[in-house]
Amino acid sequence: MGLYIVRRARKKADFLKLKWLLQNFAARRVLEELVRPDERGPQRVYPHAGIPRLVAESVLEGLARGENDFPLSYLARRTIAKVLSLSGQALALSEEETRQALAKPSVKRTIVNGLLSLHRFGLRFPMRFWAPLMVVWNFTYRCNLRCKHCYEDAGPLRSSDFGLEEMSLERKLAAVEEIAASYIPTLSFSGGEPLIHPHFWPVAERAHELGLYLSVNTNGTLISEKVAKRLEELDFAYVSVSIDSPAAEEHDRFRGQPGAWERAVRGLRNMQATNVDTVLGFTITRYNHHRLKETFRFGESLGIDKVMIYNFIPTGRGKEMIEGDLPPEAREEALQQMYEYSASGGSLCTTAPQLGRVCQEMGRPDLIPLAHTGSGEGGDMKLLADLIGGCGAARAYCALQPDGRVTPCVYMPDVTVGHIDEQSLLSIWQNASQMNFIASREGLKGHCRECEYRAVCGGCRARAWAYFQDLKAPDPGCIRNAHYFLASLPARRAHSPASAESIAAG
Repeated sequence: MGLYIVRRARKKADFLKLKWLLQNFAARRVLEELVRPDERGPQRVYPHAGIPRLVAESVLEGLARGENDFPLSYLARRTIAKVLSLSGQALALSEEETRQALAKPSVKRTIVNGLLSLHRFGLRFPMRFWAPLMVVWNFTYRCNLRCKHCYEDAGPLRSSDFGLEEMSLERKLAAVEEIAASYIPTLSFSGGEPLIHPHFWPVAERAHELGLYLSVNTNGTLISEKVAKRLEELDFAYVSVSIDSPAAEEHDRFRGQPGAWERAVRGLRNMQATNVDTVLGFTITRYNHHRLKETFRFGESLGIDKVMIYNFIPTGRGKEMIEGDLPPEAREEALQQMYEYSASGGSLCTTAPQLGRVCQEMGRPDLIPLAHTGSGEGGDMKLLADLIGGCGAARAYCALQPDGRVTPCVYMPDVTVGHIDEQSLLSIWQNASQMNFIASREGLKGHCRECEYRAVCGGCRARAWAYFQDLKAPDPGCIRNAHYFLASLPARRAHSPASAESIAAG
């Protein structure tokens, strides 16, 4: 029922009944009623040609007010009531809590997006979404640091002076309205360093007005008490601050500036004085993976709400340190440590899709991270994990670049699938051939093709692209594709991607 609700679920969920209900022969008839244009409802509060207000919006708004008398068939009303009842029970929500959740625009967008997805694609494992559940916006090429692993190759001097034309404020505000109008519930600001750009606050304010579920990924050095308070006032759901090591000197060396660690930790502490969830972001590499357990303890000592483990992908400036990528054996050890941390009660998310496979192998599918929302923590919530489905590039999320280009993933900054000055974001998402190609789990190579955990993992498509320039290539970071990692060694030493021909037979 939406990111807000999923992230708070705790009890074992009877999602099997919900699955049956969604696959029932009557579901198609109900969906047809809900996703038709609402000719009698109020006009949209923001204009966006081509995406009409749907009946489902009026129904959800009525349910949030406690109403249940809708101009729908008896079958539709009965099915909606049953779905809501099962969902509320599964997610441990009272009727009042369910109404409160439905009143949130981000939850409403998630549900309508899900209905449109079911209508267009049917129930799939993993799910293909009508519109992205999340857009990660690389807001600017500028940054006050120069980190070795930066996928955007951002820095103090990387700006329009170097021929990089970032979007105007007017265009950015229009992009926010387009995102909100397209039933996209979540907008995550990233960079470069988003807080360094003067456009950040007016854009964030507009996103808040439109009820988007907001987060920001930052190096933390610019989070003063005033900045932290303003993020809270704009109702940011969480703020993720990047920490590369519990040791200050290691972090500073990686970030390219003395004192960066101290200022980042101060930023985390300033956020903790607010009601915004604080997340410690840790990009795991060959140089810091031995610090993983220590990082968990460090986060707990700071009182952070969650640890987010990011894959290192050798793209952008990261190409220069491709030797820093974890070998599959070391990654498997790190995945086990992530699992143990979650199993012991720690709150963890990761962009490493293989953690889903590890959780299932260990008999704890309830610990599979649900995208950026944390684990389901309920036995039957494996169904949700199967729906969310590991790597979400072009299937559940995409990236918006500072110049208006759309890419399938932040770790694919060179894979341009469209530009929002030429097409709407939704049109690019639904119609770009590369997006459709990546979204499908068909045609994968290596062990990814035959893996029994393909629905909850799928391999990291960005790593496959970075190594082999092939979007269907095996993910060489997985222990089950270890021989592909070894085969790529000469190319890694030459700091260039391996040839796609070398894995064509895979």
